[in-house]
Amino acid sequence: MTTNSSSKRGVNLSIGPLVAVILMMVLIAMMGLLSLTHLNAMSTKGYEINKLESEHQDLVQDGEINDMLILQARSMKTIEGHQLVQNMVKPQDVYYLESVSGFASAN
Repeated sequence: MTTNSSSKRGVNLSIGPLVAVILMMVLIAMMGLLSLTHLNAMSTKGYEINKLESEHQDLVQDGEINDMLILQARSMKTIEGHQLVQNMVKPQDVYYLESVSGFASAN
C-alpha cells in the first residue's frame, strides 16, 4: 500500500505499507491509553462519590442517635430518676407572699 501525496511545489511523499501499519498501531495504542486513563479517572470519581455517600449516611444516622439520646436525657423520667433529684426534700410548709412592686434593697 503506497500513498502518494503531492503539493503545488511537486514534492512527492511515499509511505510504505509497513510504516502505515506501524503508524496506525501507534495511533490506536495512544487512543486506547487515552480512553483507559479517562475511564480510570471516571471510575475513581465514582468510587469516591460512593464512599462519601456512605460516610454521609453514617453521619446522618449518628446525628439521629445523638438527637434521640439528647431527648432521652431531657425527659422527665430521666430527670426524676437522677440522684440529685432523689436527694431533694419536699418542704413542709409553703408560704406565698403578695406581689410587691419595687426594687429589692440590701441593708
